[in-house]
Amino acid sequence: MSPQRVIRPAVRRSPAGAGSLLWAAAAAALPVVVTVLILVVLTLGVLLFSATGFDSLFAVVAVEWLVVNRVPLTIDAVELGFLPLLPPLIYAVVLARQTRAVLADVEQPGAREAGAAIVGATVAGLLLTGLASLLVGSAASDFAVRESSLPLALTWTAVVGIVGSGLGVWLFFRRDLREELPLWVRGGVHLGAAFVAAMWAISAFLVLVGILFAWEPVEASMGIGKGLAGTAALTGISIAYLPNVVMAGAALLVGGEAHLGEASYSVFAVSRGPMPEVPLAAALPTTNPHWIVQGLLLVTVLTAALLARSVAHWFRTTADAVKATWLAAAIAAVVTVLTPVVAGGDLGVLGSVGTGSLIAAGMALLLFGIIGSTTIALSLAGLTRRRERAESELARRRRRVGATGGVTTDEVTDDRADDLDGGTAGGPVDEDSVASDAAADDEAADHAAEDAGAGDEDHASGDADAGADDENHASGDDDVARDDDVPSDDGPDDDAAAGDDDPVSDDDAASDGGLTVDADADPSDEAGGEDAGTAGSADSADEGTVDVPDAGSADLPDDGPKAGD
Repeated sequence: MSPQRVIRPAVRRSPAGAGSLLWAAAAAALPVVVTVLILVVLTLGVLLFSATGFDSLFAVVAVEWLVVNRVPLTIDAVELGFLPLLPPLIYAVVLARQTRAVLADVEQPGAREAGAAIVGATVAGLLLTGLASLLVGSAASDFAVRESSLPLALTWTAVVGIVGSGLGVWLFFRRDLREELPLWVRGGVHLGAAFVAAMWAISAFLVLVGILFAWEPVEASMGIGKGLAGTAALTGISIAYLPNVVMAGAALLVGGEAHLGEASYSVFAVSRGPMPEVPLAAALPTTNPHWIVQGLLLVTVLTAALLARSVAHWFRTTADAVKATWLAAAIAAVVTVLTPVVAGGDLGVLGSVGTGSLIAAGMALLLFGIIGSTTIALSLAGLTRRRERAESELARRRRRVGATGGVTTDEVTDDRADDLDGGTAGGPVDEDSVASDAAADDEAADHAAEDAGAGDEDHASGDADAGADDENHASGDDDVARDDDVPSDDGPDDDAAAGDDDPVSDDDAASDGGLTVDADADPSDEAGGEDAGTAGSADSADEGTVDVPDAGSADLPDDGPKAGD
């Protein structure tokens, strides 16, 4: 993200105009031009090294551009639709990164800017595909390779451009999309991508293991190149076709079938047939699989169960979890259906290459759907019980802490409450209990005030009985007592003593000789209620010296609920 986008306030940004949209389209199309330049440089190096001349430079670059966009070719009237997937994947990733960077540099990027970037990358690719078709057509007399069909070539170019640039748009706006989509949709997309990625990873591992175990035939096939250049070319072809083999192997892991011409492969049986003379084909099995190979289906089942269990804490309800799992299974099934279209095709005289897409897709849907939904439902049931126990324990401790009075529950329970999804930190306190505690404190203050008043009456009676001739002295003491107990003349009690029109009722105050205690006021704040405040403070101290239980000690699950994005 550019510094200007971060520093400039959002209110100062103006909507993008036509010039900005054109800039976004041109910037997104930059990888198209760079890719062609790289192909030109590489082709020049190869032609210079082989000393074959530069007459066919543009025609070779045009064919390479068609291969990068996965355009089916025709070689001497022989169909070649089984093309390597590695170049299109690299090209799509570069488009995605560039599109994301372009949107990051645009002020207030939105749907128009995203559409302009996608259109720019796609249209530039279509123009170059049309130019490449003209170049290979003009060199048809001494160059035998050209596209199978111009509409098909344009279609594949548009698909690659839209997928690559569209991936960049999704990467940029994915946080905004998270807020719009429900949790089960987001969780299902992530879980489906995890299913597919796990199957591809296991398949890639098995392919590498197969190459190691069949190293002798692989090494023999590499010797067909007869030299460093030929060996390097065969190795490069095998690496370029590796994603095709990995995707086909993923179909086998769910119980499907893959075929290469007359040869077919599955975890249950292998049928032999003619193979192309490349190292990767030499690593394919030639005998019926051992019963241990059928255990790969168990690996797939365990993978589905582990992935479903690992994301169970994303959800709060079983319904959302099950819907997300079946959405993930549907995504895996769709990818399996598209596998022969993307990674397969015709391989000349050898026949077609692909997978049994319908059987593999059905197996993927049932396997991931049933195993995944069952596992996630059982895992979520255990998590829900632990969440309920933790929430009930936390609520009980909150009520207990709130009942002590004067203790803030928010400070005690904030950290643990945030761990519970949907829980409110420092949950609500029972208003009835708080009101009753306040009423009890006021009543205690009233009783303390009455006791203080009764003590003053006894003291005054004792002074009167001690001697009548000391009446003036007693009166002076009474005035002193008033001066000690009654607030200053500036206080609100002075007006009441002087005959204010709104005297304090007997129900709310206790008076004696000018001593006035307001039951509604805080005893510790009123100067005239010093004794009552002392009594109230003592009562509060007796009640406040309660050890506050640690609300954080609730038995919470270690893998508590987390948001799914």
